[in-house]
Amino acid sequence: MGRRKWGRWALIGLATLLVVLSFLPAWQTDRWWVRQWDYPRLQVASLLVVILLLLFWVDPKRRRGYWALFIGCAAAMAWQVSHFLAYLPLYPREVASVDSCPVGQRLSLLNANVLMTNDDYSAVLAMAVARKPDVLLLLETGTEWKAAMAPLKRDYPYHLSEAVPNTYGMMLFSRLPMSGSITNLIQPGVPSAKVEIALPGGERILLNALHPEPPWPGDDSGERDAELVMVGREVRDSGRASIVMGDLNDVAWSQTSQLFKDVSGMGDPRIGRGFYPTFNAKYPLLRWPLDHLFVSPHFRISRIDVLESIGSDHFPIYFDLCLVAPAGKRLVKPSASGETETEASSEIREGKQEAAEENRGQ
Repeated sequence: MGRRKWGRWALIGLATLLVVLSFLPAWQTDRWWVRQWDYPRLQVASLLVVILLLLFWVDPKRRRGYWALFIGCAAAMAWQVSHFLAYLPLYPREVASVDSCPVGQRLSLLNANVLMTNDDYSAVLAMAVARKPDVLLLLETGTEWKAAMAPLKRDYPYHLSEAVPNTYGMMLFSRLPMSGSITNLIQPGVPSAKVEIALPGGERILLNALHPEPPWPGDDSGERDAELVMVGREVRDSGRASIVMGDLNDVAWSQTSQLFKDVSGMGDPRIGRGFYPTFNAKYPLLRWPLDHLFVSPHFRISRIDVLESIGSDHFPIYFDLCLVAPAGKRLVKPSASGETETEASSEIREGKQEAAEENRGQ
């Protein structure tokens, strides 16, 4: 068989594989090898564009088999684009912008997954000094990071931390009065924080800081999905002004993220503004948005910035928000649709069962 024929078969094989991988995440399952294909939708869509051009080039006679493959690739590309289309700048914004905000209603937040093995502590300290966020969330903070970040306590009198050696450590700093605690919602050793923050104007808002486990070989997504849905329900049940922030180990266009938004009634400020990819900082062609901020309808946004590298595999991300409605006013319905609530209950049940089985096996 000549090289040209080998090339054609390789092209057909790659095209078929990309079509299958494009539609694979439509399968309603927590299997890690399925859920991981939620991430690279932009990259797979780009490859499909190249494949479509090559199909035209290698088969000038447009034979029937190639047409079928061409249509399959075109459908897969359209399917991929449909997931991230909302993050293009021409799409209507889900969270409105605000040009100015009273000082008493303004809140700035900075989220940074520092990478536990990274030892560039000075870069993180310098970032905090330069940006001066009201709230600073640091993730993957082990015992070394906890000690190195002690100087931040001078400017951030309110702080919580749980240093764990498994890449799920968390440190939460606030310039503003903050009360709350760090807990383990689903799994031991995977902390999350739930706090109340008092804005200078007197309003009190809720903040949930999360860093659930990703889908990874040997570890499905059930626990991550359950944690997100549980927090989403808490947000809707409270009805108050709320923020959810952190490295959610999920992309904004996944089924889980959409379920979280439907359950919580929260909005994504990136919709209509851009992707703001934060991971992987070390590989420009393999980047997607893993670090998130969702807000209840009480907020508007004035700024989102992906910041410079701090030596981690994540870029930090900064948000500037404005509270535009009374924090205690309910702006979403007390419950989501029946179908959404049923799906949420199923995700929570499956996630808890997965966590229990994992703990029994340890």
